[in-house]
Amino acid sequence: MEKIPELCGQRAENIYSHRNFCCAESVLVTLNGAFKIGLAENTAAALGSGFCHGMGGAGCVCGALAGGEMVLGLLLGPRQEGGLAKKVFQKEIAAVMHDRFKERFGATCCRVLLKKRKEKQGASCAELTRGATELAAELLLTSRPELATKVDHDFLAVRDDKK
Repeated sequence: MEKIPELCGQRAENIYSHRNFCCAESVLVTLNGAFKIGLAENTAAALGSGFCHGMGGAGCVCGALAGGEMVLGLLLGPRQEGGLAKKVFQKEIAAVMHDRFKERFGATCCRVLLKKRKEKQGASCAELTRGATELAAELLLTSRPELATKVDHDFLAVRDDKK
């Protein structure tokens, strides 16, 4: 189970780097495929499209973080069957995802993260995509360990070539 977040992160980074998907699209497609959420791949990617480059280039919240939060809501949110209570989800899942991302990368704002990268002090978008995917997968498995038995390891093992 410890390797699943790492495998998810590697797959998301590969999708980001080789399919011309943005960070949010890559996170959503990866976690959808890995945890068999059931969305068509193009639907998962479409959900993330507006979050690319900090919400359409506005530089707001990092799309990778937003993608991770969306998947957490899909699997653990209060409106899902077997989901967590609203306050529990918000404090123990959504807030923890945000805080861990900020702790790991120093910011949650795309504009700030890009500035740090330009100054050679921050992670690349591929690294942010990988990290957000790992963090979301860790939270999913911590909250619902039974999801580990449903992970599609074949999907996670695929590596796309550049197109």
